[in-house]
Amino acid sequence: MIKRLRFRGVNLRHLSVSGHDLRIIDRYITLEFIKVFAICVMGFILVFLLVEITDKIKYYFQYNPPGKLMLKYFLVKLPGYLFFAIPLGILLAGMLALLIMARHSELIAMQANGIDALSIARPVLIIGLAASFIMFLADETIIPWSNRYSEYIQNVEIAGKADTTLVKRDQIWIHSSDSIIHIDKFDKSRQSLDKVSVIRWNADYDFVERIFADKGKWWNTHWMFYGANRIVRSPDGKFVLETLPSMIGSLKKTPEDFDRAETPTKEMNMVQLGAYIDKTIEEGQTPTRYLVDWHDKIAFPMVCLIMAALSVPFAIKVSPRGGGIAVGLGLSLVVAFSYWIAHTMFIALGHGGYIPPIAAAWGANVVFGLGATVLLLQAGT
Repeated sequence: MIKRLRFRGVNLRHLSVSGHDLRIIDRYITLEFIKVFAICVMGFILVFLLVEITDKIKYYFQYNPPGKLMLKYFLVKLPGYLFFAIPLGILLAGMLALLIMARHSELIAMQANGIDALSIARPVLIIGLAASFIMFLADETIIPWSNRYSEYIQNVEIAGKADTTLVKRDQIWIHSSDSIIHIDKFDKSRQSLDKVSVIRWNADYDFVERIFADKGKWWNTHWMFYGANRIVRSPDGKFVLETLPSMIGSLKKTPEDFDRAETPTKEMNMVQLGAYIDKTIEEGQTPTRYLVDWHDKIAFPMVCLIMAALSVPFAIKVSPRGGGIAVGLGLSLVVAFSYWIAHTMFIALGHGGYIPPIAAAWGANVVFGLGATVLLLQAGT
């Protein structure tokens, strides 16, 4: 215990509260936090990995992919695991690191020398704020790529699907062995397509036809194109233009296929999502769901700071003796799941249009942030 109560020559039992000593204490708490944080994050990643392996076991038996390909898939998914493991790790590490310090009477020594809970919380809060900033940058850069590329590996490289659908904002591109199809916009509610372009060729890669259609509408089992211009090649090699008020489209995908193909917001950054929202508004539609997700890209990374703030008062209040560590672990899981449930509920209400988008994205942050502030202030008195 005496060894732990000394850090770089500072005796925590007889500590004078000077600026130099406080900086040493900050570094000490930071180091203890990072040690536990690294273990917690690795543990959460292992749990996520086991869940993912269990979920993807059907691919092992159905497609029998090589081990290198599966390793590539899990490596690409790693940023997504970290995105959710970091907030959990901060909450658990903050609580456990301080409980371990309390168990060795270090927190008591600090408080006895006039160091309040807010000073103890400062290094943890700084780490939480830095983690929030890093998560925001990651969600704007590597996370959309990770989500998009992992889907490509799963559906194309592992499952070996014949065609791939690349969706870029509101533009849908469908590539297959004998055609390229471009669709400017898919309207799920009306089951309609805007500005459809189809280019087809035969097995020898000779041009077969090109179709331009203003609209496409799903009728029972097939697509109908309206306002179509069709260019075909005659047997003598000449190109013939046909103008048709309507025609049966050669598109084999169903509306359900296009619904799945619509770019998820998790595969877009804020700039891309903002452009999609602007386009939707220009078309006279209400982009409520996308506005919620746009605000959530700012709000959710702040969970790291909130989890850091919540970890300190709980750790100070919990008795370090006996089952203190187990209680801290249980409290961490309860707080984390409570936040996730509240956040999911607010987002669902926002998607449904019951509350404004900004309230949906920030609702859980406001509730838990205010709770963390009150608990911190109470712990500091």
